[in-house]
Amino acid sequence: MWLETAGALGVDHTTVSRRIAALEKSLGLRLIERGAEGWTLTDIGRAVSDNARVIEEAIDRVVDTVAGQDSPSLHGTVRVSAPDGFGTVFATPALVRVRRRHPRLQVELITATRQLALRPSGFDLALVIGVPASSHLVTEHLTDYTLGLYASDDYLSRYGRPETVAELREHPLIFYIESMLQVGDLDIERHLPGMTPAFSSTNVFAQLEATQQGAGIGVLPAFLAQRTGLRRLLADEIDIRLPITLAVRREAVTHPAVRVVWTALRHEVAERAAELLPE
Repeated sequence: MWLETAGALGVDHTTVSRRIAALEKSLGLRLIERGAEGWTLTDIGRAVSDNARVIEEAIDRVVDTVAGQDSPSLHGTVRVSAPDGFGTVFATPALVRVRRRHPRLQVELITATRQLALRPSGFDLALVIGVPASSHLVTEHLTDYTLGLYASDDYLSRYGRPETVAELREHPLIFYIESMLQVGDLDIERHLPGMTPAFSSTNVFAQLEATQQGAGIGVLPAFLAQRTGLRRLLADEIDIRLPITLAVRREAVTHPAVRVVWTALRHEVAERAAELLPE
């Protein structure tokens, strides 16, 4: 946190730490605290931040008026958190277009397939699998997407094609590491009871690569698998559909840059719905 803030301000991190400590001392209140996922604002810290943001935006409007700009320019940093696959394939193009329209805006994308903390921090917007429950978030169902069973032609020629779910048990499965999985909706037991992956990874792109290399049958998002030469198996029997939720920290909802990114993500999903839920 200190290094990122220092970089944005053009000072070293110790200067940032001293200035925040001095502000807390003058107010007699704690503005930030260390949590499980790093430093986060306290409730009073969020209130101070919201008021400071209003002042910052007012100054920006004055600067734009003096510069003769008809519409306010966006700047600062917007951080987005998203699962590896969805973040790369859908969030990245949306963020690139936002940057083209607003070159003074910095965008950051954190990719991790995880649940959000009850007191979320470290992002402005998050794309998550499932529905997060937190009073600190404003959420919107963004889309559903489907996962299916996929295998390479080489694997099928070597080991045969399972024609039933029962025959699937004779093949090695590729999916997430169960003991490290933080997203309940991806629990393999919910979708394929009694089956344990033979090749596991926390990264969906490693799962995709292992499937392409013939390590087994992958349980993969259709929007990734359809970009390859992998074959869909047992499509009528195994069609896992999960929701993607867009979550915004409550104090960031009205920020213009956050709203622009929010709109861009909605547009990207709407334009490419067929990739997420193919027939």
